[in-house]
Amino acid sequence: MSYEYLNTRLHFMIVKLLKPAQYEQYLELRDLGDLISALAETDYGPDLERHAVEHAGYPLVEAALMHNVQRHFSKLWSMAFADARPLVRILLERFEVFNLKTILRGFHAGTDPAETARGLFPTILYPTSFYQELLKRDGIGGVIDYLLTVGNRYYKPLSESYPSYEANHKLAVLESAVDSYYFAGSRRVLQAVGDDNAVAIRRTLGTEVDLLNLVYALRVVEEGVESEERYRYILDGGERLSRRFIEELIASPDRASFFRKLDGTEYASRVGGFEDTLGVGEFQERLETYLYQEMCRYDPGRTFDIHMASVYVWRKYVEMTDLRVIASGLWRRVPREEIEQKMIWVKGVTPDRAAAA
Repeated sequence: MSYEYLNTRLHFMIVKLLKPAQYEQYLELRDLGDLISALAETDYGPDLERHAVEHAGYPLVEAALMHNVQRHFSKLWSMAFADARPLVRILLERFEVFNLKTILRGFHAGTDPAETARGLFPTILYPTSFYQELLKRDGIGGVIDYLLTVGNRYYKPLSESYPSYEANHKLAVLESAVDSYYFAGSRRVLQAVGDDNAVAIRRTLGTEVDLLNLVYALRVVEEGVESEERYRYILDGGERLSRRFIEELIASPDRASFFRKLDGTEYASRVGGFEDTLGVGEFQERLETYLYQEMCRYDPGRTFDIHMASVYVWRKYVEMTDLRVIASGLWRRVPREEIEQKMIWVKGVTPDRAAAA
């Protein structure tokens, strides 16, 4: 088996993804029932039919979306041949990390487990029952104990960082430990693979690391943190920004100095520059928009490498996230403007935001 065979099958999976015009249609709707009817005519139809016996309304949409993504990611996993499987696993494990961090945040904030569960992303590397069991624990300590009981490897970074969390109750201690473990472990796997496809995935991960570090650095500057602990949560493995450069950004006395240092980087030029008054929230939003544009950009001429699998995973994530936002907005009957503010907008994948407004 080869990438050419894998990508031939992936091409048909990409074709089934929603088109910009369909998002425009859904944004025009005023009722959740109309959205369900529209989705029934798409690739989500079998998933809606499967869950219609047990669910109705928004729970039906949520169950169908979860099942649809699990169905397609499972198909991708089964199609991945020996050389591709370690790379596909890295792409999919990103969502396992997302779910684990979501559960940690939920316990940290005292959120109802049912509410936390609604924020999880469908995954295939760990079964749904795994996350259901995590949500039954009595706190973060219980989560870590359960990870040890089932032999989950994320027990190690969390158990090592938990005493520090107990001492200062800073969630960043745990989140940084999980992220660092994922990125470092992925880099070791990619180094062992060693081919051009591994390099491509390493660059993808390195870009994520850069953007996570940039958001963290600006948050530290905004909050005026001066202790040496502010350097503790820098992630290693950035693609374009060295650890030393991130340290220099963190040492900035104010936002104006931060953005002057950042101005000469490729990220500033690609995003279009940053004004001195930009807050961390909008800064993060702009960087995430750039990330989605990069990761979802599809080159149909690349049929002999991992590119198509990576694009499919990212586009499927965007699709599910936006459908969740639209369905939730229609269910709660919020203004269209509020729905659009929470969507992920990707050129060529979703409609142009100005045109959709």
